[in-house]
Amino acid sequence: MRFVLFAVLFVVAGASRAAPYQCPPPLGPSQVGCTFVSPGGTTTFTANAAAQITGTAGSGSALQLNMSLDALPCNSNSGVWVPVSGSSSTLTVNGTCTFDVTSRRPVDLLVVAPNYNATAMYINLIANSVAFVPDFQLAVATVGSGTVSSVDGGIDCGADCVESYSPGATVTLTANAAAGWVFSAWGGDCTGTVLSCTLGMSQIRNVTAHFEFEFVAAVVEFRHAASDRYFITANPAEATAIDNGNAGPGWARTGLSFKAGGNTPVCRFYGSPSPGPNSHFYSAVAEECNFLKQLAATTPASQPRWNFEGIAFASSLPVGGMCLPGTLPVYRAYNNGYLTGKDSNHRITTNADAIQQVVAQGWRYEGVAMCAPQ
Repeated sequence: MRFVLFAVLFVVAGASRAAPYQCPPPLGPSQVGCTFVSPGGTTTFTANAAAQITGTAGSGSALQLNMSLDALPCNSNSGVWVPVSGSSSTLTVNGTCTFDVTSRRPVDLLVVAPNYNATAMYINLIANSVAFVPDFQLAVATVGSGTVSSVDGGIDCGADCVESYSPGATVTLTANAAAGWVFSAWGGDCTGTVLSCTLGMSQIRNVTAHFEFEFVAAVVEFRHAASDRYFITANPAEATAIDNGNAGPGWARTGLSFKAGGNTPVCRFYGSPSPGPNSHFYSAVAEECNFLKQLAATTPASQPRWNFEGIAFASSLPVGGMCLPGTLPVYRAYNNGYLTGKDSNHRITTNADAIQQVVAQGWRYEGVAMCAPQ
């Protein structure tokens, strides 16, 4: 039966001199065990064992010293019988084992000293840490809806996004998109658009996985001529219903549209026929969405307010007012309904001329609201 005793090591990164490692006392004169751990990095240990018997050469007395590391032979003289020779009645056999322990798993060292026709006197084990190399940290982040996992199980982001690895370790990450989303690209120390990325942990690593909504349909623009109101939808069934007059008479397509797609959900709000506003509002800015939701929660239904209807489609946010390569600016203009007494309404389109047209009619230009795929 194998017995293993436990000890804990606390080492200082960069320590160069040997430091004793405290192992438990022997289980008897022929067996001693010790478990080695290395928090925060990889430690190199040297373990020296010695066992002694009494016996005689005439009776064939002999001794083995077997050092096993996680059940595998470790010392060079493991399994070798050493006989008592000459007139000596005592025999001492020594063994040495040098090994590395990472922070990710402990290592068990077991030393046993079987003998033949002899009496076991003692066994001892002296261990020292002789070198320490600190781990490197891998930090993973996600943009959009999805997770990242590592083959070794250390990273499971969502929940566990930071893990430490020993220098020289290799980590393979895989991006997993949520339903309705697709993986678009890696950022940081991983690059490209392939789902998996393999990193060598030779330094601190930071990785970002970008996810985007799956392309569903074009965002189609409608206009109600009598009230000079605009409306957009990415839902083909809703667009068809408007074409069929289900939203009331007077609505018609303007012929303008832009693509849905990106890593940012676009919130859709509606007022009401009364007290209003009898219009829709769209925002890709999370803070603006949350503000309107909170405002609606504290505003009675008898007063004008924006009511959250859901996520209309996905887009991307501009950076510093500019859209990234591969995307088009989506402009937004406001009809100043709050000041003029009309139902507040916005025109949202990638067509700069169309925006200039309504601005010339007194609408207020609000800038680039979001960025659509080209």
